[in-house]
Amino acid sequence: MEISVRDPTEFRKLLSALIDELLDAREHFKLHRSLDEAIAGYGTEFNQSPSFWSLTMSAHMDAVLVRLCKAYDLYEGKPSLNLRNFLDTIKANLRFFDEPNFRDRMKANAFVDSLAAMPRIPNAAQLELDRRSVSINDPLVKKLTVVRHNFLAHRSRASALTPEVFGQQNLILFSEIKALIDNGLEIMNRYSGLFDASVHTSLFSDDYKRLLQAVREHLRTREEFMAKQLDAVRKTAEPPEDLP
Repeated sequence: MEISVRDPTEFRKLLSALIDELLDAREHFKLHRSLDEAIAGYGTEFNQSPSFWSLTMSAHMDAVLVRLCKAYDLYEGKPSLNLRNFLDTIKANLRFFDEPNFRDRMKANAFVDSLAAMPRIPNAAQLELDRRSVSINDPLVKKLTVVRHNFLAHRSRASALTPEVFGQQNLILFSEIKALIDNGLEIMNRYSGLFDASVHTSLFSDDYKRLLQAVREHLRTREEFMAKQLDAVRKTAEPPEDLP
């Protein structure tokens, strides 16, 4: 379903908002997976506050799934911003990609001539392939939609009464979540590249390790302090060497 846009400026805002949604999903996903992998090396540190870490990891995965559900939303009512509707909007506004519009957007870019010489109009066959990959006919999109309708956006009777059965029947693997994120970003970067020669990415930070290392250092310092205290107690309890 086409989203109404008045000009390339509004189109760019929609594009940026949808890319941000997918980039956020990827960062939350990477952090969840990195924290899970770190447990093997920082088990003692994680066990100092297990409730905090359990809720934190659950929150990251919830954030991933909520953002993916918005990006792959198939709601048929008022046209919301999602991958399917955005691709329909591209198809209805191919003029935004033509050379005059591209040159106008990129007039401050020193390489505008060479960039404008490249094909900019989206390929119809590629658009259709991309649209299929974000439709209910795609197995992963269908699985995500079932989880959205029965657990995330709404809680179905079945998911509440028999959560184990529902989870087994509708399990989304981490590899499948990654595939959905990668597909969404590949699509958006394809048309962002055509629209204004930009590709969007982000640098994942592992600063979460500083927190774990700080906990490790605190535990080490505490153990050293306790060892000194115990040593002092032992020394006071020992009889003087000159006593018979």
